[in-house]
Amino acid sequence: MIKIKFEDEFKNYTHSKREEMYKNWNRVLPTNELFFDRWEKAKYLNCGEGSSIYDTSIIMGKVIIGKNVWIGPFTMIEGINGKVEIGDNCNISTGVNIYTHDSSMHVVSGGKLPFKKGDVHIGKNTYIGSMSVIKQNIIIGDNCIIGANSFVNKNIPDNSVAFGIPIKVVGEVINEAGDYKIKYFNSED
Repeated sequence: MIKIKFEDEFKNYTHSKREEMYKNWNRVLPTNELFFDRWEKAKYLNCGEGSSIYDTSIIMGKVIIGKNVWIGPFTMIEGINGKVEIGDNCNISTGVNIYTHDSSMHVVSGGKLPFKKGDVHIGKNTYIGSMSVIKQNIIIGDNCIIGANSFVNKNIPDNSVAFGIPIKVVGEVINEAGDYKIKYFNSED
């Protein structure tokens, strides 16, 4: 009897939370997101004020996150083998993976070669598009846009627009007295 009562209460609670989320935000998320506050998770991890991290995101090791950072669902930020720093006002989109190590040569050498290790730094006001992968020893500058599905295997300067596998800088972010524009190279726009 107690089990049935708990199941009914759980079902009713999740249903009401799901309806509330749909009504207020026009979204339906995985059930775990109904129970956990993403702003509280960010506070627990000592992130800057106003930051949020979805419950489905994995944060490991030394990860420093600035103010007003949005870390979307299903992300992996690994700071076990180095440090990951994310500046203020960044957006780390759904499914982004950030690593401070590469174990591929360690594995194929049967453990004879060491991991490649290094820090990752993402500057302030930078957007990282969905499903991108950022490898170790990378610096992404301030005010950058990294397109979806990119493999970031080299440093990206401030105010860059970059995407691809491997990544390539294809344009720049221009700020003319608060009027932001994107100028693509080899484009008439």
